[in-house]
Amino acid sequence: MRFMTWNVWGRFGDRWLRRQRAIAATVRAQRPEFVALQETWRVDGLTQATVLGAELGMASAFAPSRMPRDAHPGVRLGLGILSRFPFRAVERHKLSGDTVALRGEIRLGRRSLHFITSCLDWEEDRQRERLAQAQALATLVSELSGSGDRVVFAGDLNSPPGHPELEPLLDVLEDCWRPGEDGVGVTYSSHNRYLGRGEWLEDNRIDYILTRGGLVPRESHVLGFDEDRGLPPSDHYAVVADVLVA
Repeated sequence: MRFMTWNVWGRFGDRWLRRQRAIAATVRAQRPEFVALQETWRVDGLTQATVLGAELGMASAFAPSRMPRDAHPGVRLGLGILSRFPFRAVERHKLSGDTVALRGEIRLGRRSLHFITSCLDWEEDRQRERLAQAQALATLVSELSGSGDRVVFAGDLNSPPGHPELEPLLDVLEDCWRPGEDGVGVTYSSHNRYLGRGEWLEDNRIDYILTRGGLVPRESHVLGFDEDRGLPPSDHYAVVADVLVA
């Protein structure tokens, strides 16, 4: 089973329509069962998740969450999930303030699989808020997996490996990253032309796929480097993980 997460950078930049086409083409080529989206847009009742879902033949859901503000007052950014399976339930979970998690539940054999995404606060001085959000996520994971259900978190944690904000999540979930030729799996890179120089998180892996409950990580990789006619489709690179359902 293949999982994918991508912070798709809303409608920022001067070529968001081109970027969106490249995002759709990249996801289609990977053929994931589940996709988590962060900084995904909603405007005039239409969401990017709905557009991508219709194009890719996947169920979709969206929830607004705390994100950088788009310059257009009608655009709201948030979280999206796509699934090749129909959702049994979709729920928005408050973490802290306006930051939320979005959960989609599907039936997988005799048990449920809960696919969760979130984007923790990104500012350098909000470490306390990120830790509280990670703790809330860890509590949610523990509650969902208590009956034996499988749980996958896929999202933007705005924390590099080794930072204390990750500890609550890594206590209850397994990191799917299995470094190969991609090395440390940098997802927020100074080589990306859309990244502002001097960003405190640059040249780190801050996007993750984490699992619990009979899901065995096999392979993972980073992509989204030049799929937009030689340019990246977002200021983040995407992460894909192949997982064996035990």
